[in-house]
Amino acid sequence: MRVEPFSHSRVPALRAFNQRLAAARAGWRFPEDPNPDWLPRLPRSEVYQELFLLVEDDDVRGAYVLKHQPVSFRGQVVRVGNLYMPLSEGIINRTYSLVGARLFSDALRRESLLFALGLGGAAAQVTGLVRALGWELHTVPFFFKVLHGPEFLKHIRYLRTNRIRKLLLDLAAASGMGWLAVSAARRLLTRRPRASEPLSAEVVERFEEWADELWHTCATGYSFVAVRTSEILNRLYPPGRPGLIRLCIRSGDQVIGYVVLQDEQSSLHAEFLGRMRVGTIVDNLSLPEHAEAVMWLAAQHLEQRGVDVIISNQSHPAWRSALHRAGFLEGPSRCVFAAAKLLAQEIRREDPYVREVHLTRGDGDWPWGVNLRVEEEMT
Repeated sequence: MRVEPFSHSRVPALRAFNQRLAAARAGWRFPEDPNPDWLPRLPRSEVYQELFLLVEDDDVRGAYVLKHQPVSFRGQVVRVGNLYMPLSEGIINRTYSLVGARLFSDALRRESLLFALGLGGAAAQVTGLVRALGWELHTVPFFFKVLHGPEFLKHIRYLRTNRIRKLLLDLAAASGMGWLAVSAARRLLTRRPRASEPLSAEVVERFEEWADELWHTCATGYSFVAVRTSEILNRLYPPGRPGLIRLCIRSGDQVIGYVVLQDEQSSLHAEFLGRMRVGTIVDNLSLPEHAEAVMWLAAQHLEQRGVDVIISNQSHPAWRSALHRAGFLEGPSRCVFAAAKLLAQEIRREDPYVREVHLTRGDGDWPWGVNLRVEEEMT
């Protein structure tokens, strides 16, 4: 077996690999084009992804994606690797049970400072693998805010676990109790942020110089955070991509933050059964003391657009507190931040208790990876 870059000559074998995974009801498929339509390698670009295959003779037995990117440790910028979509034939054939470890080992050889984000939660098979490899694991909490009670009650999978619960939830939705409960919860939980200057959110088509100034202001405020310059943000969230909304957040005339949102009619979230209009807080940045204002305006914008529920994953305590004060509840998370040994050591050198790491959904393969999920996405 050998690991090699994905090339056009391997497309038929990769398709056969995907077909075997699909026949076994695996929840993912690997992209079948060697040239990704998101973050291809470009001259002078600091952020790009590469696709690799583990090949046995002429058959593909595993695959993974490696994103190369700069990150900041309190303002000191270094390059790291972000591994996602590790797929192994070992999930359907025990003969290949070591393929997963081989994929992670190959990625570490290419980028010694390596992490993965997502992985399907603490109980997932791949999470057990990285734990066995000695990686450090941290759960990235999941938050949700219900805006339309009846729709939520009719579709929430996490609560609809048996016939009795389904019946009770349907009755609550039909009777109006769901609307009353949601309205009461929003009034009780939501706290408007205090601000000395008027707060505003402007929809922008792309990130400009103001985003660079914001990044340089915020970089030292976090022990570990992906570099978020305008050039990188415009690559991650390309102008013109449907469903993405970029907000520039101001206090008076001063830019204090940004947020990237997604508004979609989707059934891709396993915590929701069926199709609801889901608003996602994909990415965000400000100084920690401005997190409350940023989350408040983000939620207000999505609420005005008419979404049924808003979701987000946030690692930093300031952002988690901001979501709570914006009326969000915390649910069961299946998003794990896994740091390889060398990277974990670097983070703890700046942050011994790993309390000031800033991670969002946008630090993984979002939004590119959602198109590669076959089954419904987990939180």
